[in-house]
Amino acid sequence: MSFPVADVLEAGRIYRSIGKIPIDLLRVEVYRAWERSHLQGANPHALQAEKLSVLDTERLVESNTYLINAARPYFRILSQAVGRERHAVMLSNHHAILLDVFSDEQTINETEGFPPPGTLMSEAVAGANGIGTPLAEENYTEIVAAEHFIEGFHPFSCQGTPLRNDQGEIVGVLSISARSPDVRQRLKEILICASHGIEAEFLVANLEKDVRHVLESHDDDYQPLENLRQDIIQAHQASRLQLEIVSRMVVVNRIDYAMQLLQQAEKSIQLFRRRATFWRKLASFQRDVPQPLLLTDAICSLVDLLSTEAAIRKVEVVLYLTEPIIVVADLNSLLRKLLRYFLQAFEIANQGGTVTVAVNQIPNSELVEVSFKPTPVFNIAQLDIAPATFTIPRGEKM
Repeated sequence: MSFPVADVLEAGRIYRSIGKIPIDLLRVEVYRAWERSHLQGANPHALQAEKLSVLDTERLVESNTYLINAARPYFRILSQAVGRERHAVMLSNHHAILLDVFSDEQTINETEGFPPPGTLMSEAVAGANGIGTPLAEENYTEIVAAEHFIEGFHPFSCQGTPLRNDQGEIVGVLSISARSPDVRQRLKEILICASHGIEAEFLVANLEKDVRHVLESHDDDYQPLENLRQDIIQAHQASRLQLEIVSRMVVVNRIDYAMQLLQQAEKSIQLFRRRATFWRKLASFQRDVPQPLLLTDAICSLVDLLSTEAAIRKVEVVLYLTEPIIVVADLNSLLRKLLRYFLQAFEIANQGGTVTVAVNQIPNSELVEVSFKPTPVFNIAQLDIAPATFTIPRGEKM
């Protein structure tokens, strides 16, 4: 919730007059941002932020190409969602230095002092703003008009959210600034979903590196893993398309439909992240010490990953997993073994067939048996095909 404009303006007047930040006239997160800005020496009278030299900016942009390439497909989506309002979509690195700006022509060409790439947007330099403050808060943040610490940014209302890599480290900030504060509510969820989409793009790039490593080291496993990689990437591309449709719908006030699509896009992105993480385990040839793991969960995750392959082949997978079963194994090696058994069973079942997978503890034994029973469909006769099986040492209950 925003404080009345008059309160925020009064807070700014008091601070510039006597150096005191009135806590009762500012939102809590804005008060924190102003306090950090004050302690770090930001100048509230500045009309624009400081910039790197042209050469340093070029070097910075070049060293962050991966981040810029991941974000650019989402710039147009966010810009489209703003509609005809004057605005700019911005991307920074983890030091709050602007890497890229995408805006309407009027904003970029006619707004004096609008920050270009190379601008220093940390709170220490630019005060509370839509880049430096989300970075400091490590969370989505809005800075509305006069809530900006320096006067030069008062005409804009900004929203920003951090971008994280697959280790959870903040690598940048995605932000949008608009002249009208009224667009904030419709942009918030789209901005957050777009940031998740960009983070998924980092995973896409990592998957490509991983599959190249497979080709170089274990080319026999390359094609099945590449097929699975393509399946999950196509699903992610569909979520980006959903987000683009959302950006069109909000502009024409089809808000309810847009929010439904936005929820679908967010679910698709999260599903992609889970599948991509699982795929990376599948593609890893690093040997690990065998340890207890939930076999039934691993099989279910692999079936989920193979859902597109099964649909293309028109094969139904039937699981008989009566209870959670723990085994002791090297997860990466076990997953690849399971994958080979699944694909062999798919080949035998052929179109319209069924693959039945059962997991059972062998009585009076410390072993667990996994069996794959492919049942093909034939016009004349059914063949009795014996199930393929393998065993794994059983683990203690976790």
